[in-house]
Amino acid sequence: MKDSPYTTVNLKERNREELQGLLVQLKRELFDLRIMQATSQLKNNNKLNSTRQNVARVMTEINARRASGRKQ
Repeated sequence: MKDSPYTTVNLKERNREELQGLLVQLKRELFDLRIMQATSQLKNNNKLNSTRQNVARVMTEINARRASGRKQ
């Protein structure tokens, strides 16, 4: 996962708009995965977990910036 765009280092390098875009993309993917799981089309259940963790990573970075007052 070192090359993942969701590592802490990669998230800190992005600006606020990019983080918001990533969050929207991940939430859409999470929605799609939940629909696939409900209809028994999801083959890899780990994908649901990893997407949920990535949403949390992005939200943590957004909230950390908001708390510190950093507007990047």
